[in-house]
Amino acid sequence: MTTSPTYEESRLPRNLIFLASAWLFLSWILAIGLYPPLQPSSSVYTPAARLLLSSIVIGGIWAWPMLRLSGGIPRRPILNSLLDWLSLAILLQILIWPVRLVTTWTVMRVALIDFYVCTWLLISAGVIALALRSSGIIRSWAMLLLIAWTTLPHLLDTFPGVSPKIIYLSPLGQIWESCSQGPEVPSAEAWNRLLVWLVVAGVLWSLNIALTLRKRVLNPVSESHTGEKG
Repeated sequence: MTTSPTYEESRLPRNLIFLASAWLFLSWILAIGLYPPLQPSSSVYTPAARLLLSSIVIGGIWAWPMLRLSGGIPRRPILNSLLDWLSLAILLQILIWPVRLVTTWTVMRVALIDFYVCTWLLISAGVIALALRSSGIIRSWAMLLLIAWTTLPHLLDTFPGVSPKIIYLSPLGQIWESCSQGPEVPSAEAWNRLLVWLVVAGVLWSLNIALTLRKRVLNPVSESHTGEKG
């Protein structure tokens, strides 16, 4: 991955919002289409909604990090990544809740799916913020890690003797399962898995904050001149 000179961007990521909106629109066209089916029903729309959310997960864990990690080295990686995450999370709300109108999902199920996707995006943001501190091979490894996160559990699931629940380690596996439960109330296990992802996100962001504080302690003069902030 190539990098450009250091830049500073701590404002609303308009380009990302435009590209994310285009991704959501194309995902909607691919999954649901422009015209309603001849016999519209929840049994028709639920698989389409599942495909739509899978596309959103791929966009958040593959496309967004690829866009940011192929760019420059920002002075404020934490702030930039959080602004990105907030913008994407708001866009997600505009799309995910109307889907409930054409499916049998309960409010709690939509809320669980919403929390899942927002948490995975927060994890992606944490990885992006960490990788943006460096260039070259570190960014490549970060991107490979995110790709492995979504694909490796499915590969391991093909081996005999491996627990089928291993696919829940992949956001794609988890979103597929969550979208396939229909009107059922989410189980306690599903909420517990969400807590695990929240812990992972907390660890990543704690590491980001720790590295920022360490940098400020070790380079107080440089920080005062450049105004660098995480």
